[in-house]
Amino acid sequence: MFKTLTDTTSMLGECPVWCERTERLFWTDIPSCELRAIDLVSGEVQCWPLPESLGSFALTADEDVLLMGLASCLGYYQLSTGRFSRIAVTPGVPGTRINDGRCDRMGNFVFSTMDASEQVQTIGRFHRLNASTLETETLDIPAVAIPNSICFSPDGFTLYYADSLQGRIFCCDYPSLENQRVFTTVDGQGAPDGSCIDAQGFLWNAEWGGSRVVRYAPDGKVDRVIDSPCIQTTCPVLAGAAYTTLYSTSALIGLDKPTCSDGALIKAEAVVAAGLSEERFSGLLS
Repeated sequence: MFKTLTDTTSMLGECPVWCERTERLFWTDIPSCELRAIDLVSGEVQCWPLPESLGSFALTADEDVLLMGLASCLGYYQLSTGRFSRIAVTPGVPGTRINDGRCDRMGNFVFSTMDASEQVQTIGRFHRLNASTLETETLDIPAVAIPNSICFSPDGFTLYYADSLQGRIFCCDYPSLENQRVFTTVDGQGAPDGSCIDAQGFLWNAEWGGSRVVRYAPDGKVDRVIDSPCIQTTCPVLAGAAYTTLYSTSALIGLDKPTCSDGALIKAEAVVAAGLSEERFSGLLS
């Protein structure tokens, strides 16, 4: 079962990323415009204030540098100095911001944009920052309202993604983007938020409003359900030395009666499968 890891709470915690080299687990609190990290050895939490909201990010070959998807642009962020170097502006239609994102198995950053207003129109798209050219392209995937769950099969040939508003997780062949299909439809009150893939190719999904994290088999069937003390779990990650501890971010935003765990970083020991190391963005650092 889950337990709270730290007293540091988030209005909208997202994008937990485990760095095995520094033994730190990073995540973002989007409304607070802040990057956070906990040292799993000492328990120390660090925070980095940012000029804009941070939707998602990726590790790079340099332990001191992250690739960041801020609201209006993508760029490199140096942890030790707080210096941000812009690479590209946010693609998509005006009024959108970067949301979920993750590197593919080739080191390109695949990310989404969504309506930045409270209307949440169906103008969200999926994009890719190509590591070899540092140019962005919009992927030929239909527009969605709330894009989430970006992750890749262990062999890199399947891309998973979701529209939380539809309550569905989709997948397609990658990088061709052919054979686009429904992977699974969430059964219950929750909506699919962030996801990760384990070494067996099973998908772990955090359910917004569902108070649980669900493990799906490669055929889309429910394999295991772990109840969460948080109403709004947002994104899971398998981390730690053996990648066998399940962590998840959560959110306080929009709750009239939050639990004492909402907004916390939570963890569950001894899960059924080990995770995979996070792919690092392979673009040249400027």
